[in-house]
Amino acid sequence: MNILEFQSLANSIADEVGRLLPGVLAVPEEMQIANGNCVLCVMNAAGDSIVRMYGSNPVRQRQIAQVATKKALQVWRTGYATGAYEKRVYNDEVNAEEFGIPHPEFIGWLGGLEAKTASGERLIVAFSGVRGEQDQGILRAAATNLKTFSIVEQ
Repeated sequence: MNILEFQSLANSIADEVGRLLPGVLAVPEEMQIANGNCVLCVMNAAGDSIVRMYGSNPVRQRQIAQVATKKALQVWRTGYATGAYEKRVYNDEVNAEEFGIPHPEFIGWLGGLEAKTASGERLIVAFSGVRGEQDQGILRAAATNLKTFSIVEQ
Protein backbone atom coordinates (compact mmCIF):
# COMPACT_ATOMS: atom_id res chain seq x y z
CA MET A 1 0.00 0.00 0.00
CA ASN A 2 1.46 3.36 -0.92
CA ILE A 3 1.26 6.43 1.32
CA LEU A 4 -1.81 7.87 -0.42
CA GLU A 5 -3.69 4.60 -0.02
CA PHE A 6 -2.68 4.47 3.64
CA GLN A 7 -3.83 8.05 4.20
CA SER A 8 -7.15 7.33 2.49
CA LEU A 9 -7.71 4.21 4.59
CA ALA A 10 -6.70 5.97 7.82
CA ASN A 11 -9.03 8.88 7.05
CA SER A 12 -11.94 6.54 6.34
CA ILE A 13 -11.29 4.80 9.68
CA ALA A 14 -11.16 8.19 11.42
CA ASP A 15 -14.42 9.27 9.77
CA GLU A 16 -16.14 6.05 10.87
CA VAL A 17 -14.85 6.41 14.42
CA GLY A 18 -16.18 9.97 14.39
CA ARG A 19 -19.57 8.66 13.26
CA LEU A 20 -19.63 6.05 16.05
CA LEU A 21 -18.28 8.27 18.81
CA PRO A 22 -21.50 10.13 19.75
CA GLY A 23 -23.15 6.80 20.58
CA VAL A 24 -20.28 5.85 22.86
CA LEU A 25 -20.19 9.28 24.52
CA ALA A 26 -23.94 9.13 25.19
CA VAL A 27 -23.03 6.87 28.13
CA PRO A 28 -22.26 9.25 31.04
CA GLU A 29 -19.37 7.11 32.33
CA GLU A 30 -17.66 7.31 28.94
CA MET A 31 -18.16 11.07 28.62
CA GLN A 32 -16.66 11.61 32.09
CA ILE A 33 -13.31 10.06 31.17
CA ALA A 34 -12.14 12.97 28.98
CA ASN A 35 -15.25 15.11 28.45
CA GLY A 36 -15.58 13.91 24.86
CA ASN A 37 -11.96 14.60 23.93
CA CYS A 38 -10.70 11.46 22.24
CA VAL A 39 -7.86 10.57 19.87
CA LEU A 40 -7.37 7.95 17.17
CA CYS A 41 -3.93 6.94 15.91
CA VAL A 42 -3.50 4.73 12.83
CA MET A 43 -0.08 3.43 11.75
CA ASN A 44 1.28 1.10 9.11
CA ALA A 45 4.29 -1.21 9.30
CA ALA A 46 6.56 1.50 7.88
CA GLY A 47 5.65 3.83 10.73
CA ASP A 48 3.52 6.23 8.71
CA SER A 49 0.81 7.55 10.99
CA ILE A 50 -2.37 9.58 11.07
CA VAL A 51 -3.76 11.11 14.25
CA ARG A 52 -7.33 12.39 14.47
CA MET A 53 -8.52 14.36 17.47
CA TYR A 54 -12.15 14.61 18.52
CA GLY A 55 -13.58 17.11 20.98
CA SER A 56 -13.03 20.78 21.67
CA ASN A 57 -10.45 21.09 24.45
CA PRO A 58 -6.92 21.27 22.97
CA VAL A 59 -5.26 20.82 26.36
CA ARG A 60 -7.17 17.58 27.02
CA GLN A 61 -6.74 16.46 23.39
CA ARG A 62 -2.96 16.79 23.76
CA GLN A 63 -3.01 14.66 26.91
CA ILE A 64 -5.17 11.99 25.28
CA ALA A 65 -3.02 12.06 22.12
CA GLN A 66 0.02 11.15 24.18
CA VAL A 67 -1.80 8.06 25.46
CA ALA A 68 -3.17 7.05 22.04
CA THR A 69 0.19 7.40 20.31
CA LYS A 70 1.94 5.52 23.12
CA LYS A 71 -0.56 2.68 22.63
CA ALA A 72 0.02 2.67 18.86
CA LEU A 73 3.80 2.77 19.18
CA GLN A 74 3.83 -0.13 21.62
CA VAL A 75 1.69 -2.26 19.28
CA TRP A 76 3.80 -1.18 16.30
CA ARG A 77 6.96 -2.29 18.06
CA THR A 78 5.67 -5.52 19.66
CA GLY A 79 2.89 -6.79 17.39
CA TYR A 80 0.69 -7.38 20.44
CA ALA A 81 -2.41 -5.52 21.58
CA THR A 82 -1.93 -3.29 24.61
CA GLY A 83 -2.79 -5.24 27.73
CA ALA A 84 -2.03 -8.56 25.98
CA TYR A 85 1.63 -7.63 25.55
CA GLU A 86 2.06 -6.85 29.25
CA LYS A 87 0.41 -10.14 30.22
CA ARG A 88 2.78 -12.05 27.95
CA VAL A 89 5.81 -10.30 29.44
CA TYR A 90 4.71 -10.95 33.02
CA ASN A 91 3.94 -14.59 32.17
CA ASP A 92 7.48 -14.95 30.74
CA GLU A 93 6.08 -15.70 27.27
CA VAL A 94 8.03 -12.86 25.63
CA ASN A 95 11.18 -11.01 26.57
CA ALA A 96 10.51 -7.26 26.91
CA GLU A 97 14.17 -6.46 26.27
CA GLU A 98 13.95 -7.66 22.66
CA PHE A 99 11.37 -4.93 21.97
CA GLY A 100 13.28 -2.13 23.69
CA ILE A 101 10.33 -1.11 25.86
CA PRO A 102 11.32 -1.11 29.55
CA HIS A 103 8.66 -2.02 32.10
CA PRO A 104 8.05 1.57 33.28
CA GLU A 105 7.06 2.45 29.71
CA PHE A 106 4.37 -0.24 29.34
CA ILE A 107 1.05 1.43 28.57
CA GLY A 108 -1.06 -1.46 29.91
CA TRP A 109 -4.39 0.14 29.09
CA LEU A 110 -6.59 -1.42 26.45
CA GLY A 111 -7.07 0.39 23.17
CA GLY A 112 -4.04 -0.39 21.01
CA LEU A 113 -4.72 -3.18 18.53
CA GLU A 114 -2.88 -5.05 15.81
CA ALA A 115 -4.94 -5.05 12.62
CA LYS A 116 -4.56 -5.80 8.94
CA THR A 117 -5.90 -4.26 5.78
CA ALA A 118 -8.31 -6.12 3.52
CA SER A 119 -5.28 -6.96 1.35
CA GLY A 120 -3.43 -8.40 4.36
CA GLU A 121 -0.99 -5.58 5.12
CA ARG A 122 -0.12 -4.73 8.71
CA LEU A 123 -2.05 -1.90 10.33
CA ILE A 124 -1.99 -0.59 13.90
CA VAL A 125 -5.00 1.20 15.38
CA ALA A 126 -5.20 2.87 18.77
CA PHE A 127 -7.91 4.90 20.45
CA SER A 128 -8.05 6.70 23.76
CA GLY A 129 -10.47 8.91 25.64
CA VAL A 130 -13.08 6.50 26.99
CA ARG A 131 -12.83 3.33 29.09
CA GLY A 132 -10.41 0.77 27.66
CA GLU A 133 -13.10 -1.69 26.67
CA GLN A 134 -14.80 1.05 24.68
CA ASP A 135 -11.48 2.24 23.24
CA GLN A 136 -11.22 -1.24 21.74
CA GLY A 137 -14.94 -1.46 21.07
CA ILE A 138 -15.07 1.56 18.81
CA LEU A 139 -12.13 0.23 16.79
CA ARG A 140 -13.77 -3.19 16.46
CA ALA A 141 -17.07 -1.59 15.39
CA ALA A 142 -15.29 0.54 12.79
CA ALA A 143 -13.58 -2.57 11.40
CA THR A 144 -16.87 -4.44 11.22
CA ASN A 145 -18.65 -1.55 9.52
CA LEU A 146 -15.93 -0.66 7.02
CA LYS A 147 -14.62 -4.12 6.09
CA THR A 148 -11.45 -2.42 4.77
CA PHE A 149 -9.48 -3.63 7.77
CA SER A 150 -9.85 -6.22 10.50
CA ILE A 151 -8.58 -6.64 14.02
CA VAL A 152 -6.02 -9.40 14.56
CA GLU A 153 -7.26 -11.55 17.43
CA GLN A 154 -4.51 -12.64 19.79
